[in-house]
Amino acid sequence: MNNVLIIGAGPVGLSLALSLARTGVRVTVLEAQEQLSNDARASTIHPPTLEFWRDLGVADQVVAAGIRVDRLQYWERHARELVAEFDYGLIAQDTAYPFRLQCPQATVIPLLAAALKEAGGTLLFGHKLVGLSQDAKGVDATIEGPGGTYEHRSSWVAGCDGASSMVRQALDIPFPGKTYEDRFLLTSTDLDLDTVYPGIGPVAYIFDPKEWVIVMQVPGATRIVFRLNNDEDVEAAQEPAALRVRLDAFIGTPLPYDIQSSRIYRVHQRVADQFRQGRVLLAGDAAHINNPAGGMGMNSGVHDARDLGQAFASMFQTGDETALDEYAANRRSVAAQGVQTHTDKHYDELSSSLEEQRQARNQAYRTAAQDPTIARQWVLERAMLSGRAGGQA
Repeated sequence: MNNVLIIGAGPVGLSLALSLARTGVRVTVLEAQEQLSNDARASTIHPPTLEFWRDLGVADQVVAAGIRVDRLQYWERHARELVAEFDYGLIAQDTAYPFRLQCPQATVIPLLAAALKEAGGTLLFGHKLVGLSQDAKGVDATIEGPGGTYEHRSSWVAGCDGASSMVRQALDIPFPGKTYEDRFLLTSTDLDLDTVYPGIGPVAYIFDPKEWVIVMQVPGATRIVFRLNNDEDVEAAQEPAALRVRLDAFIGTPLPYDIQSSRIYRVHQRVADQFRQGRVLLAGDAAHINNPAGGMGMNSGVHDARDLGQAFASMFQTGDETALDEYAANRRSVAAQGVQTHTDKHYDELSSSLEEQRQARNQAYRTAAQDPTIARQWVLERAMLSGRAGGQA
C-alpha cells in the first residue's frame, strides 16, 4: 500500500504531493478550508525553489506570474542613502534562475493544485484532521468532512498543516523556540517610491533604529512592512488615518496613493523536536517557523517537500526507511542551524539601534558590495544557495 496522505494544501503540501504524484505514488491532500488559501503574506521565491518547481513542471508559470528581482538593496531611511546594492548576475553561473522572484503564495498554490490534478493526485477541501493513530503497517487518520466524521487509512502521513499543525499536536511533539517582542505591520499600496528613493529596486531593506522598513514589489502592489513600537495598539495602527500618517512619515513628501490592505503579525522562531515519528513526518511551518525577513520561510518549507519527496521515492523503491530518517535529521539541522541562524542575524542587522553598530554594519555591507568575490557569496547566501554542496538549501 504505497500511498501518502498529506495534511495541508499550502505551497509545501502541494509541492510534496505533486512530487509524489509525478513518481506514481497515490497521494491525497486534505485541506481544512473550503478553498485554497488566499493568504498573500509569503511572496519571496528563491532560486532553489524555482529549480524544484521546474522539475515539477510549474516554474515557467510561476516566473511569468511574478516580478523578477535582479538586485538587492539596503538603504538608510532618514538620509535616503543607498548603502549597498548586490547584483544577482553574480550567481548566473550557479543557477538557471539568477534572481529573486516576488510572487504571492496565493498566486502560486492554484498553479500547483492544477498540476497536481493533472498528475492524478486527489485534493479534498473541507476535510479537517481531528485524530491520528498508527501501527507498524499504516496510519489511521480521523477526518471531519462535509459528510461527517470518517477514518482514512494510509501507509504514510505528511503534516504540512502550518504552525498550528494538528498533525504535530496529535503526535505530542514539542515545538520550542521564541516569539519576538516586535510586531510587524504589512501594508499593500499602489505607491511608486522611485520619486522618494531614486533608483530603488523591487526589494529594498531600509535601515532605521526605531522603525526599519522592508519594501517589496509584487504584481499590482507595493508592499511595505513596518516594525511597530512595543506600546502601539494593533487595532489603532490599522485605522486608515493611522496608516496614512505612518506612510506619509515614511515617504516624507506629498504623494497620491491608495491603501489596498493591511495586516499585523507576530514573528516566531521555533523548531519541532523531531520531524519524524513512525509513519508520520512533518514539513514546512508544521516543523519550523522563522523570522520572515529575507523570505526564507516558505522557501525552506518547499525545500522540505523536495527532500521528503526524494526520501519517499527512495523508500518506496528500496523498502529501506533510512532515507526518511535522513530527511528528518538533515532538515531539522537546516532549520535549526541554517535558516534560523541566518534570519536571526538578518533581523539583528535590520534592527540595530546603537550608532556604532549601525556604522559598522553599513561599512560591512559597502565593503561586501564592492568586492565581487565577497558579493557573490553574499548573494548566494541570501538566495539559499551558499551551502548547496553541504545540503544547506
